[in-house]
Amino acid sequence: MLLDLDGTLVDHDAAELAAINGWMQGAGFPSHVEDVPTQLVWRRISEEAFPDFFAGRTTLQEQRRLRVRRFLPLMGVDSSAMSDRQLDAQFDEYRWRYQEAWRAVPDVADCLTRLAGTHRIAVLTNGDHGQQSDKVRRAGLDRWVEDTIATSTLGVAKPDRLAFDKALLRLEANPATSSYVGDRLDVDAQAATAAGLTGIWLNRTGDSTDPGLIRTVTTLADLP
Repeated sequence: MLLDLDGTLVDHDAAELAAINGWMQGAGFPSHVEDVPTQLVWRRISEEAFPDFFAGRTTLQEQRRLRVRRFLPLMGVDSSAMSDRQLDAQFDEYRWRYQEAWRAVPDVADCLTRLAGTHRIAVLTNGDHGQQSDKVRRAGLDRWVEDTIATSTLGVAKPDRLAFDKALLRLEANPATSSYVGDRLDVDAQAATAAGLTGIWLNRTGDSTDPGLIRTVTTLADLP
């Protein structure tokens, strides 16, 4: 069984919120930008930068610098003349807080304990292998997870079916007898189904979107 990481096993949103709030308070940044909470501004900028990184068009460090360069002017800080070292130092104010806040979602431990007796368990995640492997370890998931496969090592990212194909090849697993669980209907469950796996949507938020024939659970407690 393959599982997504952020939003599925690790509470990325909570960690991101803790990190941006800590950075914001420490730096004296405003709490809102034109009535939009600062953490949502950071999330929007991040989501705009991730696709190029996932597709290999930018490096991990380049997308981090890009996010900071776009974010700081909205906080009243001129970033136009900042060196790479200065941008990296700014991002580190977010990064260490983000890492300190990595936690497994409460329903994860029981679910993986129950599955471990009957399934091989691995992670397939969009992102940098070093960071995502560290996240699995820090969140205490490595006791159950056989392998963490991050798309930086595959050269292709979800929802491209090649990401699933390459992950299964690495695991020497058959798509027909493999499942993929993730919190995003399109990028995770539908994409996995299109790649020949059993895609399962973890709809934690109660999203009313019709999943069609995609299997759906609202908590990992229901997965086993």
